[in-house]
Amino acid sequence: MSVITKEIQEFINRQLHSSAADLMLQASKYPQWDMKLIAQQLIGKQIAKKKLPSWFNNHLTQYPVRLSLEQCSSVNTANYKSNLVGNGNGIDLTGGFGVDTFAFSKTATHVIYCERNAPLAKLAKENFNAFKVSNIEVFMGDGLACLKKQKKLDWIFIDPARRKQGERVYRLKDCEPNVIDLKKILFQKANTILIKTAPLLDIQQTLKELDCVKEVHVLSVNNDCKEVLYLLENGYTKNAKIIASNLKTSSHSVFNFNYLDEQNSAVDYSLPLTYLYEPNSSIMKAGAFKSIAVKFRLLKLHKNSHLYTSNHLVKDFPGRTFKIQAVIPADRKTLEKHEFGTGNLACRNFPQKIAALKRKLKLKDGGINYIFATTLVDEKPKLILCEKH
Repeated sequence: MSVITKEIQEFINRQLHSSAADLMLQASKYPQWDMKLIAQQLIGKQIAKKKLPSWFNNHLTQYPVRLSLEQCSSVNTANYKSNLVGNGNGIDLTGGFGVDTFAFSKTATHVIYCERNAPLAKLAKENFNAFKVSNIEVFMGDGLACLKKQKKLDWIFIDPARRKQGERVYRLKDCEPNVIDLKKILFQKANTILIKTAPLLDIQQTLKELDCVKEVHVLSVNNDCKEVLYLLENGYTKNAKIIASNLKTSSHSVFNFNYLDEQNSAVDYSLPLTYLYEPNSSIMKAGAFKSIAVKFRLLKLHKNSHLYTSNHLVKDFPGRTFKIQAVIPADRKTLEKHEFGTGNLACRNFPQKIAALKRKLKLKDGGINYIFATTLVDEKPKLILCEKH
């Protein structure tokens, strides 16, 4: 029995605000249906509604287990990748649920989707058919085996996974497949390679392990860092361009720099002035700590705080901007004189952890007030009370 019948689809749509557990309680009413499989579809639709709206809106879409959906790209990040390598003929060596492959297909001439998990590959193929895509070739099996059979391609995309599920991985060589060992065969088949990694991996360490990296894209969605992309070009020897991108609902923020300029930049420091600036998560992950100050002519509060200040308002700053209300010492006597009530607390280069400080301040989350606990250029810990500008 196919889960995606009109009757069952309508049943699932009526249950979108229910949990999978609630759905399973109804199993006895529908003995002819595989309710466990239907519950899986419900979970998938609930995740897809926000993450993959176009997939959600296609009533023929079928969904895998939760883990595959949680690991796949969002529509925004998939489209971003397709703009980097989408033309010509390419191959997705680690296809998964197929969201990236589907995005590539919109601009590519031909895309090969590879996936070792046969049930997941079959499901992806059915979804490609549901979207009436004709330029995706599905290969069920090892992507490298498929690659070796190909003639020259225009590009290769690979998303190496952690060797053990749940394992925290910080180096590319600890992922599977090991892209570092595969560079030779990859460049034999294509001159352009796009590698996706989790934000946990150290970017500068990865650049030491790889070569021919033309661009590094640090990609966030609504200030939540999602992935880091390494664009390799055969024979490229110059410094990699670092592109910190933050995709928001109504705009797209981009900040470019390179690590040589970052290293050689000189910044000035100051105590808090009129405005406070906090860079977005892509800039923070990329490590543009001095470059952002130079670009926007800002003063840094401390070498290790990565917060910035100015007397003049900087418009279009790629991050959050605050109007400073007060700066108070972080000693017990001073804090006892203040009633903080509600506020949004952040610790940046501060000797106390956020949970302990919140208890000390008797602070409840929420409201319009923001408190940055940080160490200033005079090496004194302070609380900066702000309102968002």
